[in-house]
Amino acid sequence: MSSTVLLLLADGRFPGGGHAHSGGLEPAVAEGSVHDLASLESFLAGRLVTTGEVEAWLAAAACAGADPLALDAEADARCPSAALRQASRRLGRGLRRAAAASWPSLATGPAAEHLAVVQGLVARAAGLSPSDAARLPGAALLAGAASAIARLLPLDTADAMAVATRLSPLADRVAEAGVRFTMLPLSEGPAASAPLLELRAEDHAAWPERGKVRLFAS
Repeated sequence: MSSTVLLLLADGRFPGGGHAHSGGLEPAVAEGSVHDLASLESFLAGRLVTTGEVEAWLAAAACAGADPLALDAEADARCPSAALRQASRRLGRGLRRAAAASWPSLATGPAAEHLAVVQGLVARAAGLSPSDAARLPGAALLAGAASAIARLLPLDTADAMAVATRLSPLADRVAEAGVRFTMLPLSEGPAASAPLLELRAEDHAAWPERGKVRLFAS
């Protein structure tokens, strides 16, 4: 059963709001740094080995029983971009609301909000392991990107999913690294950052003020 639950939670169709976010792809496409399948693969690999490792750790730690509010604070400290923090919290609240229909204990649990932390809490409520939880952020990123890119570039979703599939071994290694960090104090968790992602997120958040249309919230 755990494998099925894991697949359902990572599916972009799970009603947590992930379909409205591009994971940073929209501003990257607008800038021209993502323009074909090869550049999409490079972008996603970069996401996985930087912010992806932090998210894997947060999810695994939350699933293992670490203080969710302390993890929220650690997530804030590792994300200088206000726009990315806001998006993460919005997605986390959406995931908690949707998942509480299946696991009611989530409705009354600690009010953590960051997406990766909530992914870990949902995994814990579903009876998944910290190792399973650590895989959720990477799986959601890859599946979401394969879906989002078809709305941004003239690329076949099947080809984009092939990119995601090629990156799955890297996502697994990143998840395993995230689990290892749960053995350390929270202050010693991974702190890899993606400054360009953060700068683009701030620019993207200001698009409506400049009269530019956004397809995605982030």
